[in-house]
Amino acid sequence: MTISRANAEALLIARVGALFTAVSLDGTTIDGTNSDLNGPIGWAIRQIGQSVDSPIAVDDDDLARVGDSYLDQFLDLAELRCLETAHSSAITLVDITAGPNREALGQLAQRLEERIKTKREQIERDYGIGSGLEAGYITMGFAEHETT
Repeated sequence: MTISRANAEALLIARVGALFTAVSLDGTTIDGTNSDLNGPIGWAIRQIGQSVDSPIAVDDDDLARVGDSYLDQFLDLAELRCLETAHSSAITLVDITAGPNREALGQLAQRLEERIKTKREQIERDYGIGSGLEAGYITMGFAEHETT
């Protein structure tokens, strides 16, 4: 079973639609034409080792390359990229006060940073992706000898 572009959009919009809408990205379209999801979907496909024909027009053929065993990983990676995309849009938002009304839009970037961190940790835990290199040392088993 393969996932269609419209199915991927529906699943991603269920996860991040409200955030997308809050930062003026398309948080509602799920018919396979949501251009704000091209980047996240294409990036996630590439991260699982597949390719896309066009990064600005990811289609059903590209998503057919996502095997069933990689579906959850693909969706989690696409969600991560969606959160990062929303964050890059949110960092320009500021708090607005007009009389008794106040919107704390500046806090959205901070909440997104927390969600990104949590999502990265979950991806690392579940798929082993993103873990840093471990460092160690090598002991050389040789002895110096004095020469005369």
